[in-house]
Amino acid sequence: MINSVYIEITNVCNLHCSFCPCGTAAGNANVADNEFAASKSSTFASRTFMESKLFETCIAGAQEIGATNVYFHVLGEPTLHPGFAHYVKKLEQTPLKLTLTTNGTTIERFSRQILASPAVRQVNFSTHAYAELSREIAERYLQNVLDFCQIANAERPDLYINLRLWNVGAKEASSWNSYMLKRIHETFGVEVTPGHFCSRHKSFNITGRLYLHEDTRFEWPSIDERTGKALQTRDERIAGTCRALDTHVAILHDGRVVACCLDHSGQITLGHIGEQSLAEILESPLALNIKEGFAQHELRHPFCQTCNFCKRFK
Repeated sequence: MINSVYIEITNVCNLHCSFCPCGTAAGNANVADNEFAASKSSTFASRTFMESKLFETCIAGAQEIGATNVYFHVLGEPTLHPGFAHYVKKLEQTPLKLTLTTNGTTIERFSRQILASPAVRQVNFSTHAYAELSREIAERYLQNVLDFCQIANAERPDLYINLRLWNVGAKEASSWNSYMLKRIHETFGVEVTPGHFCSRHKSFNITGRLYLHEDTRFEWPSIDERTGKALQTRDERIAGTCRALDTHVAILHDGRVVACCLDHSGQITLGHIGEQSLAEILESPLALNIKEGFAQHELRHPFCQTCNFCKRFK
């Protein structure tokens, strides 16, 4: 049964990381958080914020299918949505719990509300993004994140927090990762040595429910929009499986329902939640065919055939 629904409340981001599709998408810029308000109207003109009515339809759909957890992203930085605080409040009126994935650049502004909300179950900080920023800015953002973690340990010991370094093996990451481990040691008095990273050992406890989470980078899957065929398809990629449509489904900022949380451009659009219920969309012939393929270890859709992430599931 699907227990998680990704709701992309915005595809706007204030960073343009090289490993993210937002990094090359028009309409994004690497601006400091205090410049966001002034830049929003021009810099992010081609990007979109999910409207409140559509968001309410999404959380109603999530409850209808029995989901217990929602995410506020596929792409984008969710805290940049003007209605972010309002949307968190909306979740408090439901049984749904939020796993918030953020780059942490605005955490100083939203920390109090996040910590005060019983709807927020987990916060993931994408601290690997800081490796591509100037050291001065990166250190400031990291300090704000570590301050949040300290307050959370005292006030919300039930809150799970992951400090993500999803850049294992990336050349430019070594210096930043070493610095971050040093700052964790200085802040919490714990020396984390994740040198024995492997696919089955990615999470390292720092204190309480605060963890360092390592992983390698992955390539975002894509198909050739002109032909509808997989880019660089290899025969061995036809065999594989995935947890999409089994444990999770995603809804993009404009209401398109997609099979997985990596389909940021809607290349497997199953339907539109403004036109059909989420339950109906999940029973569509396309959705059922893809899900049946996963159960039989077949990657039937060209998009899935390009996905390296599928290789992680045996």
